Amino acid sequence: MSLQKYKSHFPVIILSKPQLGRNIGSIARVMNNFSFQDLRIVNPRDGWPNEEANATAAGAKNILDNAKIFSSIESASNDINLLFSATARSRDLNIREITINEAIKKSISHNQDNKQSAFLFGPENSGLSNDEIVISDYTFSIPVNPEFTSLNLSHAVMVICWEYYKNFYKNKNLNSKNNTNEKYQLASIKEKEFFFSKLNQMLDKSNFFHSKEMNVSIMKNMKALFNRSSLTSQEINTLNGIIKSLFDHNNLT
Repeated sequence: MSLQKYKSHFPVIILSKPQLGRNIGSIARVMNNFSFQDLRIVNPRDGWPNEEANATAAGAKNILDNAKIFSSIESASNDINLLFSATARSRDLNIREITINEAIKKSISHNQDNKQSAFLFGPENSGLSNDEIVISDYTFSIPVNPEFTSLNLSHAVMVICWEYYKNFYKNKNLNSKNNTNEKYQLASIKEKEFFFSKLNQMLDKSNFFHSKEMNVSIMKNMKALFNRSSLTSQEINTLNGIIKSLFDHNNLT
């Protein structure tokens, strides 16, 4: 069965600071195997374009040719409404952790409503940092043998691509009356980052932060708090209006 007409319903794959070109090439190959098309790369260690990536991509050079390069995760996910981050260990962050199956189901439902989700993966040697994960809506981990937990980056991406493809195939009838679409548009990463930036500026102007360290810590917690709420674009706009109104009022009194 061809899924060509459904390719816009597949998630984005975002790689943050990948180190090995051959892993990027293998990821492109896996993406093509399972109908994924949108590859975004944040600060690849060995630069771009990369000959090793081309060598291992085999017949998936089209994925590499269309890959987009970014300087930050935020810029790579500006148009993303639902972001899942891969993590190999428990984090000291209050972000919702879900299983792969839950992540796949949420992503399929979300993308079928003409919205965009993405799966974010960190570098081979260290994975994602807490500062990178905090912008996510959910985290997930891939269950592996506890006696051998090392998982190649391209293999991790393959698990997600295969699981998504398999479940999408089972639910390929996009017009089924059983499909549930979200009533409201979830806020994009760009919209949320704008809100966090404004909130940070206003708290700073009101002398809320006693130190730079306090600023970093509190804003990290605030991002985790609001991202757990799955805010819509309308709710983000409301919050922007609220903090602006409060700030303007306090400046007048």
